[in-house]
Amino acid sequence: MSASRREWLRRLAALWPAIVAAQAPPGPTAEQKKALADAQKDPVLAAMMLEMGRMSELRTLPEVPYYVELACDDVHLLSVSATLGAAFAPSVNRARPLRVQVRVGSPQFDNTNSIYSDYYSGARYDSGQLPVEGNVAHMRMALWLALDRAYKTAVEGLGRKSAAMRGVSSPDPLADFGPAPVTELVRPALQPKLDETRWTAMVKKLSAVYRDYPKVTISLVEFDLSLGTSYLVHSGGTVVRHPDGIAILRTRAGCQAADGMALYDGGQWVASDPAKLAAEGGMLAEIRAVAERLTALAAAPAGENDIGPVLFEPRAAAQIFGEIFGTHVCAARRPVAEPGRNVPFVAGEFEGRLNTRVLPEWMNVTDDPLIEQWEGRPVAGHYPVDLEGVRPQPVRLVENGELKTLLTTRQPCRGVPGTNGRARLPGALGVKTARISNLLVEAQRTAPLAELRKRLLEMAAQRQKPYGLLVRKMDFPSAGSLDDLRRLGQRVARGGGGRAVSLPLGIYRVYADGREELVRGLRFRGFSTRPFRDIVAASAERELFNYADNGAPLALMGAAPYVAGCSVAAPGVLFEELELEAIEEEFPHPPLVPPPGTAV
Repeated sequence: MSASRREWLRRLAALWPAIVAAQAPPGPTAEQKKALADAQKDPVLAAMMLEMGRMSELRTLPEVPYYVELACDDVHLLSVSATLGAAFAPSVNRARPLRVQVRVGSPQFDNTNSIYSDYYSGARYDSGQLPVEGNVAHMRMALWLALDRAYKTAVEGLGRKSAAMRGVSSPDPLADFGPAPVTELVRPALQPKLDETRWTAMVKKLSAVYRDYPKVTISLVEFDLSLGTSYLVHSGGTVVRHPDGIAILRTRAGCQAADGMALYDGGQWVASDPAKLAAEGGMLAEIRAVAERLTALAAAPAGENDIGPVLFEPRAAAQIFGEIFGTHVCAARRPVAEPGRNVPFVAGEFEGRLNTRVLPEWMNVTDDPLIEQWEGRPVAGHYPVDLEGVRPQPVRLVENGELKTLLTTRQPCRGVPGTNGRARLPGALGVKTARISNLLVEAQRTAPLAELRKRLLEMAAQRQKPYGLLVRKMDFPSAGSLDDLRRLGQRVARGGGGRAVSLPLGIYRVYADGREELVRGLRFRGFSTRPFRDIVAASAERELFNYADNGAPLALMGAAPYVAGCSVAAPGVLFEELELEAIEEEFPHPPLVPPPGTAV
């Protein structure tokens, strides 16, 4: 930020009370008029700062807010999809969704992290958005309504939380809100241009690939682009305005096997800028691979229950590190509820395991949001500041196999001194959700992937098994539907509970003669962070995997409106023992008549 811009911000912040007073007679001074004129250049930022200054009026109320946060995303949105080379109607939109938070009480005990934190019994008059046009007055009116409801919600939530805590003792309660340094990051607002014609032509061309595969009965290619500017002003003094965006191109396809088993596959490309997405040729090749794999799966034999060594090639290894390991290194706390009330909360498996071994002694894991490339390839997890206005720094999560810390937000976590700037998704109950940025998995002892394959066969032979299992691709982020996710959750519950793990889409039996046999209908049973301790070997080859996390189970594609770009770079890994079980359920009958031809 330039010196002149910094000075302008400091001057405007110092003049907040005076600017508020300037709204009434006898009229503003010349200096106040100049500050207001500068602020008018960005009505969103000006309105936020003016309304933040006016929050001092709440000091006369019984519950005085100790923290107020105003956040807004000024985004230009483009969404276009196609099937078999035919496009659906594109959607071009602009929005300014608001995220407003008021905390009452104290940092030690406030209205957040309770099952009642988001509950408000009164009427709602605010729209949750800022107008996309207009001046500072229009913005302030929307902010005033949002702040009014947020304050009333906070007061009501604090009362309900206090009532729930009566009769409950905690020997060493954690605070509800931790400190963070003040951030001033004001960059020029982004004025994006959405090339609707180009991306409509792109999805049509990519989706036309499926016309060559008649066994694939359902297919779709989607492109979602969000470009704009993120704003954040909070009462601690932080002021943030920076360009922000994410481009997601994904494909989903499905078919049925002869026995009726539903099969699906997909792929996803993610970048902070559409210009950084994979080349068109690479996406065409990946979509063709999806169609070929589905065609082969429809004719493949169903898998059988198995337990033994499993080799994950680098891409699949990066997926499981992101899905399983990356989920559990993000700290989360159980919300407050009435005594005896069951709250659907699954604690992270790394809770209470700091300074214990979670990987082999020759493996390290670092989360680094500052890098923009990995071995010449753009990453999706770079960001300058998180949703709480905290500048992130690289964090060594695992050193020589031992878990050293967790990824945290401003919600305190036992054993971790404070936030490390990983508030990447808006969460429920007044708290933000931590997510990885660029997760870098490193092995100090490696061998070529061909050597790991030989070792897999040796370990299988020691168990008197005719084959070893090789995984090339997992269903993460999941390309399935909500119904597929529901069925997977039911299978996991019947099998003993725990967290659902994505299905292996590309899993092969590897025989001693080098032959590979694709199988279908298998899922991992009890696959958690525990087996990571027993990784036998890692490959010299590494792969970068970019994806969009939306906080939904298995990061289900398109399941939530707010997403965070994430990246994982990992080597292939050989596990000593994992358990797989066949999916046994009643399958729907295939269609009564064949589908129409796809030829144009």
